[in-house]
Amino acid sequence: MIRLAALALIVCMSTPAIAQDKLTERAAMSRLKGNHNASVLVYEFADFQCPYCARFAREVFPRIDSAYVRTGKVQWIFVNLPLPNHPNAWAASETAMCAGAVNEKFWPMHDRLFELQQEWSSVADPAALFARYARDTGVPQDAFQSCVLGDRTAALLVRDVMYATSVRVTGTPAFIINTDPIFVGMKSFEEWRDMLDAALKRPRQ
Repeated sequence: MIRLAALALIVCMSTPAIAQDKLTERAAMSRLKGNHNASVLVYEFADFQCPYCARFAREVFPRIDSAYVRTGKVQWIFVNLPLPNHPNAWAASETAMCAGAVNEKFWPMHDRLFELQQEWSSVADPAALFARYARDTGVPQDAFQSCVLGDRTAALLVRDVMYATSVRVTGTPAFIINTDPIFVGMKSFEEWRDMLDAALKRPRQ
């Protein structure tokens, strides 16, 4: 029940005003990856401008995705936590969420933002770069721009930040495996393999 309550909070289905907005609902659901009936659920709290988050996304997550998420063993959910010391992080989160809302492209945009983090993180206004990334990942431009300029996913980002605060996440990347204690920072794939294998042996929560 704890697992289901937390998942409902993140995807915002418990808020009628949000649930009735199909675009926002698609955005909320787009950052879930893997089997909805998987016995293990991992929450990743990340900031698109965080260098350690980018390193995790490039070096570790693809192996987790291949071994555990795509095989149906683990469901993964990305929780946005744009930190105040990263001025472009909020816009990056909106970019990824709008890509998910408009064309179910959250994860391709996630990968592109982390891959090209050095290109956009230091510019004063990354909007043109983000629009290019959207075009490159096959997201319709008019719908994407309408979503971003209209702040259509802002309520979801606020909810993500509130959830992170409620579970006392203060840094990124941070992770929760089912109802285990939060841990912050990089771990190797081998460490993740040990943790996920142990979680898979426990009863579903």
